Amino acid sequence: MKQRIWSALASASVAAVLAGGCATTPQPPVAMEAVIGNNFGHLPMFVGVEKGLFKQHGIDLKLKVVNTGTDMVNAMTKREVQIGDMSVTTFLKARHAGDPFRVIALIMNDATRANADEPLAIVARKGSGIRPGGIEELKGKRVGLAKAQTSDEYLKMVLSRRGMKYEDVTIENIMSPPALAPALKDGKVDAVVSWEPYNTMVLDSVPDSYVVLRGGGHLSYIMVATVHEPTIHSNPQLIRNFVAGLAGASQYTRKNRNEAVHIFAKSVPDVDLAVAQKAIQHISYDPRVSPSVMQAFEAAEDDILKLTLKDAPRLNIREQFASSFLTEVQKAHPEYFNDLPPLLAENR
Repeated sequence: MKQRIWSALASASVAAVLAGGCATTPQPPVAMEAVIGNNFGHLPMFVGVEKGLFKQHGIDLKLKVVNTGTDMVNAMTKREVQIGDMSVTTFLKARHAGDPFRVIALIMNDATRANADEPLAIVARKGSGIRPGGIEELKGKRVGLAKAQTSDEYLKMVLSRRGMKYEDVTIENIMSPPALAPALKDGKVDAVVSWEPYNTMVLDSVPDSYVVLRGGGHLSYIMVATVHEPTIHSNPQLIRNFVAGLAGASQYTRKNRNEAVHIFAKSVPDVDLAVAQKAIQHISYDPRVSPSVMQAFEAAEDDILKLTLKDAPRLNIREQFASSFLTEVQKAHPEYFNDLPPLLAENR
């Protein structure tokens, strides 16, 4: 099935795609598949499919929902999908490994800041001996998280900036985010690190659990949409149409957060809607690229080279973006961006 989708893309009529531009087209939509995570960083993708916003721009998008960034990279590397959503740190590590992806759009993002990481948090259980704000008290404790994912990178940054080493804590690798709450509740770990909605789910389901640290400006937790580089050259209009659909979906998500949570719950099982509606308040869906976004990517690259991929050659961050698609969509569809706060002069 996946091979048929890929073959259909490769053989799609250029004339049919070009007829669509960034606007609604009478031609049948082109089938594409995207790999996304089962968390709120990817919420506009769920919304765009459910509300038909991708189809309005000529894209019949199917979603492959997975647990982690590793799963996303693997699906892209194996050419199982054409679009891969992933965090900035996951993307940069994939690029260092030689995967031929480029960023074509931003999903979870705050274009006004270079350090928006509020969806990330460290949560502890009662009796752990870790006080709110007491990062140094993590030393010698058992911490549950998904190794090699954004939560892992976040913890490394938090510890490093407090003069601590990653080896100062004992990591329990919990790759399935829903498993974090029972691990903390049963005392298998003293604290957990994750993203939304799972931090809020832990706080809601583990009695007397509490936030040790939420965000803190350690990185900008950005979720990016990526595509294989050959597709950018072979079918740019297809990518442009996808970006237009995503821009519309991002705005719909911003304006209809409660409805977006209900849409998410249709695809991700066992979502507590009351908890999810709290969790979504910690997330921004601003698709714009700005100097702050570039600064965030540079900072993420700094930390990856320092803490994870030591001695690796530095990537040219601007070369990782194919940003012309978003620029063209902003010009063609300013209505998708008119609810966002204006960017200050330094961010234009």
